[in-house]
Amino acid sequence: MKLHPTLQFFGFLRNSGVAVFAIPTTSLKLLAGLAALCVVACAPHETLVSFQKSVDPKADDFGYRKWISKETQQDVILIGIHGFCGASIDYHNLGNHLLQHQPSTGLYAYEVRGQGSDPIHKRRGDIGDPVDWYRDLFAFTQLVQERHPNAKIVWFGESMGALIAAHAAVKAPSGEPACDGLILSSPIVRFRDDIPAWTPGLIQIAATTLPLARISLDTLAGGQDVQMTQTTHHKEQSAKNSYQVDEYTLRMLGALSGHIQSMNDCAADFRQPVLVLHGGKDYFNNDSDVRGFVARVPRWTSKTYHNYSQAYHLLMYDEHKEVIFRDIERWLDLLRKNRLKKL
Repeated sequence: MKLHPTLQFFGFLRNSGVAVFAIPTTSLKLLAGLAALCVVACAPHETLVSFQKSVDPKADDFGYRKWISKETQQDVILIGIHGFCGASIDYHNLGNHLLQHQPSTGLYAYEVRGQGSDPIHKRRGDIGDPVDWYRDLFAFTQLVQERHPNAKIVWFGESMGALIAAHAAVKAPSGEPACDGLILSSPIVRFRDDIPAWTPGLIQIAATTLPLARISLDTLAGGQDVQMTQTTHHKEQSAKNSYQVDEYTLRMLGALSGHIQSMNDCAADFRQPVLVLHGGKDYFNNDSDVRGFVARVPRWTSKTYHNYSQAYHLLMYDEHKEVIFRDIERWLDLLRKNRLKKL
């Protein structure tokens, strides 16, 4: 019996007692896009340090990396939130650049819950509650503030990390901003026009119906190969990463889908200065999409947008990354001097 695509998506077929999904082509296109988020470029290994969210010995414990000059007092600290199936090592290029060119800016990057370096293996590829992403960021920010009490704190989110940073910024528990600035690198601010409007809704239905069901990376990709930098595609790169996650729960995909859908609402509530970086050849969004997102930031909030016409999704690994890093440096200098203009 041939099922209607809508029924195929959130229904399942019985085969020898095993539940297997039959996913329509339109839904696979969305899932393939989400799968491509799993790709990050490899970088040299660095020593991990760990932090706990509380003194409770049963509290979650996550690793992090830091790039802090011992010769210079830092007055600005970046907190890196990496992308889907990425790792803190993704900030290696930026961290080393800052050590050499702007040592007064320090960088910490932690391992995001549910990704390939989560210390709890069964949690990899899953997120029980997306609010945990925000709580982890708040807790790590508190740790960094205790170590650098006089420094301005800037959240730097890449790809999925930008989704987390944007949502955490508008859900901070107190009346004051949880950070002094936001840098959103390659944020995914809406679904592409070739994704039918009803498809994200089906993702949410599936995530609610069978939240712990997992889909493999091969199934997610659907045979599609996405260019992530000038020289890398997601298939060839994902196989090289030690922190690759092979399967993802439907509730993880549902969480990503929901965050993408609400990004423009987040922009309207930003209160801290924001820098948005976008590659003109990014698979996920075009320049117009991101400009629309930036336009929603209130006029009383400082906002800066850079579009790099020849760049792809992974800007910190782009062939012209030094140009991007210098733009980040200039913005940080204006932030530290309180000279960022409001439009």
